[in-house]
Amino acid sequence: MAIPLLLAQLLLAVALAAVQAAPGLHPVVLVPGYGTNELDARLTELYQPSSPGCGARKGEGWFRLYLNYSALQDPANVPCFAEQMSSVYDPAADDYSNVAGVETRVPFFGSTQAFRYPDPDRKNFSYMSTFVERLEKMGYRDGETMFGAPYDFRYAVAPVGRPSSIGDAFFRALKGLVERASGLNGGRPVVIATHSFGGQLAHQFLVRQTRAWRQQFVRRFVPIAASWGGVVLGMLTLVSGNNMGLPFVEPRALLRQGRSLQTSLWILPSPAAFGTATPLATTKSRNYSAGDVADYLVAIGFGEAVGPYESRVLPLFGGELPHPGVPVTSVIGVGVGTPERIDYPRDDFDATPSVVAGDGDGVVNLASLVAVQTPWSRHGGDFTLVKVSNMSHNDLLVDDRALDIIVREIQRAD
Repeated sequence: MAIPLLLAQLLLAVALAAVQAAPGLHPVVLVPGYGTNELDARLTELYQPSSPGCGARKGEGWFRLYLNYSALQDPANVPCFAEQMSSVYDPAADDYSNVAGVETRVPFFGSTQAFRYPDPDRKNFSYMSTFVERLEKMGYRDGETMFGAPYDFRYAVAPVGRPSSIGDAFFRALKGLVERASGLNGGRPVVIATHSFGGQLAHQFLVRQTRAWRQQFVRRFVPIAASWGGVVLGMLTLVSGNNMGLPFVEPRALLRQGRSLQTSLWILPSPAAFGTATPLATTKSRNYSAGDVADYLVAIGFGEAVGPYESRVLPLFGGELPHPGVPVTSVIGVGVGTPERIDYPRDDFDATPSVVAGDGDGVVNLASLVAVQTPWSRHGGDFTLVKVSNMSHNDLLVDDRALDIIVREIQRAD
């Protein structure tokens, strides 16, 4: 009787697996955009605060560093936030790390809870939530057929052979998540859907996997609003600062913090996308193209970034991006005024510049959005570029017209 009982149990397991997979949904792994998920921190005894107030949480355990909307409304808290959000590049180690005594973690890895609302207290800063809700209406369930891959958006990865401890750890976790998502769904390969900066990260992840692994575990790659060749805005924020969309925070208060981040160099315009002849930033006596980024960094007083830019960024984005080796649908917004040239009236960068707009999605320039179209189309694989007219960078994940297109492309995997 033992053998028939064992056989019955096996048949039941197979039947249950078939029922679970019956909806026909390929699992989806979502990689959000820059600054879209939470970041926790704790302060150890090694932390040397610039003021007593910044050390108030020292030794108290984990707290939410990003995003705490209420705390940042108090100007007195902004310098502490900038200090604890900063990173440090060590030329000897050729890697980035946190400020001494600041430990960080990304909560809820594997779940879409991580980026539904970066500030869960107020729930007033999110565009991924609408996208997730749309997938839920299709039948996707968090932790079963839908998974989130949040990351520490201050860090990226380096070219193969160069150290990138935090970025490499994220890639290991992402690989494990993709394999787990497939395993939970009867071995079905996953759809990796990304937004904005998440597309660049996921692309680098895919090209570093073996062909056999990609064929087994990835059904389709759906990057949304990916900035394949950087953005002209990246040059502006290195001068004026970036308040990350928080209107009550003065951008220049976060300038040093922004300059310290590895990802601030990743979004600079690449020569492959913008060419080397088109001026992207001008002063009274000098034009700077995407081929002059190193000179631009020196001119704005950020010469220490030239080394990591030339050794860790240009090798990844300076030339034609390799095809990721899986079917791709790239969804982009066009027809929205996007900063295309920054004109400074003098030879310094102190005065407010005038900004000339061109086509794009309001954040990412058209040249960057379409940078992979020609090389990936001739690759011979399955590549589709979908342009959504008059659609901004964030509205791609909110507007029903855009979501209809994105959902359709995800469903193509089925």
